[in-house]
Amino acid sequence: MQHSFFNWLFPSYCVQCQGVISAQEGLCDYCLTDLSVFDLNKHSNLLHRPDIVEMFPHCEFDKLFACAFYQPPFEHWLKRLKFNNQIHYKKALQQVIKRQLTVFFENLTTRPDIAIILPLHRGRFLTRGFNQVSQVWQPCLAKHICISNALIRNKATQAQSQLSRAKRVKNVKNAFVCTQDMSGKTVVIVDDVMTTGATLNAATRVLKQAGAKQVWAFATCLTPL
Repeated sequence: MQHSFFNWLFPSYCVQCQGVISAQEGLCDYCLTDLSVFDLNKHSNLLHRPDIVEMFPHCEFDKLFACAFYQPPFEHWLKRLKFNNQIHYKKALQQVIKRQLTVFFENLTTRPDIAIILPLHRGRFLTRGFNQVSQVWQPCLAKHICISNALIRNKATQAQSQLSRAKRVKNVKNAFVCTQDMSGKTVVIVDDVMTTGATLNAATRVLKQAGAKQVWAFATCLTPL
């Protein structure tokens, strides 16, 4: 009853069609269903999808999960959240991620041990005031897997979006430190957008050096080449 009254008093609107929705959501059911997302029933590991393998031939992680390509409307939502902290886009992204994660985990025979949301360097975190990846993903993952803070970003890197592929690799070299023994573990690492895979590869190397058996990369979106 309280939720109904609150929704009536302060209506929320779908970020796509502007239809009235629950305050807990960012998308109406129709717009959520209408989105172009990856078919994880067909390819639960996107590294087995030929076009994606061709785009990202040098992945060092063992499994890849993502929701969609980095194009409208996802590109718009992620930019508005990252640079303007517009929370209604966070709700929309979480609806999509939760839906995709449900499909992904239903198709698993073995589950990962822990998840690590890639951290910002302390300086960038203080400047921005929030980690948008953590804000979006933490509530989505909590239902499925324990979340760890075992990675530290100890190098203040340039923004990857401004760099070439070769410079991206150099930029994130030695950017991460693992603070825990990962022997025998299957570890999920999470980022918002995968463009070349350089950041996720750098984190993968550190975790495997710490003993991780497998590293799975999760991203909200993949940048199509």
